[in-house]
Amino acid sequence: MPNIAPAPYVRHRPELTLLYQVVEHHLPEFSEHLRERGRFLPRFVFQEFHDYLKCGRLEHGFVRVKCNSCRNELLVAFSCKHRGFCPSCGGRRMVDTAAHLVDRVLPLVPVRQWVLSFPYPLRLLYSTHPRALTRTLKIVLRAIETHLIKKAGLTRSSGARSGAITFIQRFGSALNLNVHLHMLIPDGIYTLSHGKPRFHAVTAPSQSELTTLLNRIIRRISRQLTRDGLLVEEAEQAYLDLQTADTLDQFGAASLQYRVILGPNSGRRVLTLRNPVSATAAGTAKPFTVARDGFSLNAAVSCQAPQRSKLERLCRYVARPPLALERLSVTDEGKLRYALKHPYSNGTTHFLFEPLDLLARLAALVPRPRVNLTRYHGVFAPNSTLRAQIVPGKPRKKRTTQTATSNLQNRTSEPETAEPTQLTWAQRLKRAFEFDVTVCPLCGGTLRVISDITDPAIIDNILTHIRQSRAPPVHAQKHVSSTNSDQQNQGSA
Repeated sequence: MPNIAPAPYVRHRPELTLLYQVVEHHLPEFSEHLRERGRFLPRFVFQEFHDYLKCGRLEHGFVRVKCNSCRNELLVAFSCKHRGFCPSCGGRRMVDTAAHLVDRVLPLVPVRQWVLSFPYPLRLLYSTHPRALTRTLKIVLRAIETHLIKKAGLTRSSGARSGAITFIQRFGSALNLNVHLHMLIPDGIYTLSHGKPRFHAVTAPSQSELTTLLNRIIRRISRQLTRDGLLVEEAEQAYLDLQTADTLDQFGAASLQYRVILGPNSGRRVLTLRNPVSATAAGTAKPFTVARDGFSLNAAVSCQAPQRSKLERLCRYVARPPLALERLSVTDEGKLRYALKHPYSNGTTHFLFEPLDLLARLAALVPRPRVNLTRYHGVFAPNSTLRAQIVPGKPRKKRTTQTATSNLQNRTSEPETAEPTQLTWAQRLKRAFEFDVTVCPLCGGTLRVISDITDPAIIDNILTHIRQSRAPPVHAQKHVSSTNSDQQNQGSA
């Protein structure tokens, strides 16, 4: 099959998307609605919305790139780089993360995805208490590691170790708050033999092993929450001592229960569209899946050592952003309709939201600052003594200014063969989406950056010169075809 050259990348024009229009039109109303009711959201949440409105817009800064062949110039808008709900920045982060893990972290061994879901009260608890989630994560990983060690016929005293990369996802398929864990764990255990790591592969877990493992995890989590004072036992009953006075926590509580957050229908169940034909039996057992008391443990997806492409797709899945633009649409009545990727067991295919309710749901999904959502454990931890011998790529060394200058002066044209070449973000986008941001859309030549523009006066002069409006109308979606002639003067974030 002949190789098809990747197409040049064209600026995605976020102002034409439905999500951008909803945020732009209803954010002032959203803020006023909260102010009138004496409810306040943290500053970082509103900063997320405001920066999203600047993401990919030339009016807020860009870089100039020029083709080495035809001298054609493009403008590439800056991105917001946030990790809340921005589809563009989330997609780029997804690609970067997946390529980094496959090329430089995950070794050539079988890898299995373990997914642990929590009951509704714990989802809200872990959203408001990140430290409690950290302690729970340690419990879960130790239980899985012990299971793998025993399955390999080894003991913990022998120095057997496992590794894991955990993605803390805060969202569900219906844009609801759903804190759960995706863990990429090798299907085996590492031991040291003559100073070198040796991998002991194990078979897939059975249903009985998963049941035993889940029961152990639940029991240990309950004990930990009790010691932390978050789980209170009275009169042979146990309940979580949750404090939901914070507006953001209240949004999250309503979201995870599929309740309307704002508006006249606040507190009612979210409207849904159902297809009875697609409904399945709720009690149908799934392979490699066990559930109890609202907990669910799944270990169905695995990748063998040679399946690096499948592993990269899996990494993209666990690192994906919460919202997919192609699944968001508007009804004739003005409601926002969000399609599920897979129908629920009761046949639900779509959820319907008012604009203000959608903004409240997005606000609940914004992670708090300085909370790490991707974590490395065991042999993959940065401080692990085995990491350098296991991962495909060598860890980067911190360079001083003098060292960096010396390396630039003495740089050779041939890369080191012992270490995989680090891909640039452009190469990763090309690898994932089959377009090349470095290719000129006119002649196919190579683009190079010549300057970055951040001064508002200069930005205004350049945009005026190329006859581009500072504020494109929201109905410009109808005139997309007319913008094709201007794409030669515009780049993409």
